[in-house]
Amino acid sequence: VTSEGEMWKNQRQRISSALRIEILDDIIAIAIRAVDRLSLKLEAVRGKNVPVELAEEFRLLTLQVIAEAILSLSPEESDEVMPNLYLPIMEECNRRSLEPWRTYLPTSEWFAHRARVKALNAYIVKLIHTRWSKRVRGETSANPDILDRVLADVSLEEYGAEIEEQMCYELKTFLLAGHETSAAMLIWTTYELVKNQDKMAKATAEANKVPGAVKPGKWATRNELAHLDYVVGALKESLRLYSVVPVVTRCAIDDDVLGGCRIPAGTTVIMSLQGVHHREDLWPNPMSFEPERFLNGANDELGNYAYLPFIQGPRNCLGQYLALLEAR
Repeated sequence: VTSEGEMWKNQRQRISSALRIEILDDIIAIAIRAVDRLSLKLEAVRGKNVPVELAEEFRLLTLQVIAEAILSLSPEESDEVMPNLYLPIMEECNRRSLEPWRTYLPTSEWFAHRARVKALNAYIVKLIHTRWSKRVRGETSANPDILDRVLADVSLEEYGAEIEEQMCYELKTFLLAGHETSAAMLIWTTYELVKNQDKMAKATAEANKVPGAVKPGKWATRNELAHLDYVVGALKESLRLYSVVPVVTRCAIDDDVLGGCRIPAGTTVIMSLQGVHHREDLWPNPMSFEPERFLNGANDELGNYAYLPFIQGPRNCLGQYLALLEAR
């Protein structure tokens, strides 16, 4: 994410090759198993007037999916590690973006955060090292995950502590990007569909028609899920209306000119993605939830830079297809 030049190019190639067609097919089975577990959990409280923090449940669900896809973690291990280490780290990082002083004042939470980061890094590096050791011994998985696919591109001469550290950072990035956007997309879509029962009826009818037609014991295929047009429209519309990443920043490497304005090298450029998503000239009635905006190429003429939940250009999100497939 933060590298440049050959380092960035090599790492992006290494990760993008790990997100090939096979891993997308694997995601369907992983996601369906996670949804089945959540459904059983919710069925247990049906009719009992017990409040359920659904946003939190979706975060745990998407963490289970991405942790299994990346590292082959079981749901139990994911639920044990992620809520105790990873989620508190994320919450503290989010607080620091709004309260920058938290980064510098040595409070009890500051020390706790540092300890969690150290423990999470050690946990991930141990997973990488163990997997590499198995690979060197010739032990390979019949169903390789993303870590297996990335390690397959590393030579014996190249592997070492530096590679372990770099991969640790890459995997943490995948955990963040792989669950946060998906969980937010699911909760906001659910929220809007519950508020709009006519739209909920359309989404439900489509779901009953497409995956509902799959025979018991079989997974829906990517081709079958590709027919969930209204559902995908609802997911995309929630990403537009509730921008998970409202702002991105870029640092100009060289002197540049943007819109007639001179940008000296080293300047931080801030882009308001939510501002673009809420522009009335691009999106009429921008604050209303309208999945129809994304049906039948309704907004194709807007071009790539009117809709930016996964960014655009050479640094666009490598996991965007995985996220939308998992969510539907």
